[in-house]
Amino acid sequence: MLSEHGRSGVNKVAPRIAGVFVKAGITPNMITLVGMAATVAAALVLFGNGYLFAGAIVIGLCTLFDLLDGAVARAGGTGSPYGALVDAVSDRIADGAILGALLWYVIHREPDNSMAIVMLLIALTFSQVVSYSKARADAGGLATPGGLMERADRLVIVLVGAGLEGLGVPWMLELGVSIVAIGSVITVVQRVLGGRASYLKSEPQADGGRPPHEKEQ
Repeated sequence: MLSEHGRSGVNKVAPRIAGVFVKAGITPNMITLVGMAATVAAALVLFGNGYLFAGAIVIGLCTLFDLLDGAVARAGGTGSPYGALVDAVSDRIADGAILGALLWYVIHREPDNSMAIVMLLIALTFSQVVSYSKARADAGGLATPGGLMERADRLVIVLVGAGLEGLGVPWMLELGVSIVAIGSVITVVQRVLGGRASYLKSEPQADGGRPPHEKEQ
């Protein structure tokens, strides 16, 4: 949702900054990799050691790299499938580091907090599947909806929850990761069902839309 409605203001400013980067010879892939490295470092050092508020602020600033790389690619006319691959892989690594560092923090600081541990495991797993489901559907020529919770939504909710927890507001981390976990599961279901509907619309088959080799025996 935020990826669809929350970028309009940024898109007005980003092209101006992107022009400066292009003139300086900075490529989109450089920005992507620096942003990923900064996010991973902040997650491991700050979240992993319990500095939740500081980690939320620093990682929030690191997400600006994710907005700039696309703007630089457009400004310099250097967008490519390889750049898209680097961006996608970097995002998955960054997301895994954020949730993994929070999981490390909870296990070592609050080992009895089973709710947070379970929700973080679900969020860590399904946030990756959300992205994979979209990529796999696109590779197969299937149209899928954005769904309830895309990457920008997940990041904002996790960072706000962690930041408030770091300020001493109880249960905010648990609330944030629970929303992300449940929302990610719903989004995966939405995308799978959307892909099925797209498949049935484009290539209707007998027996509920299965190709013959996938019929139940």
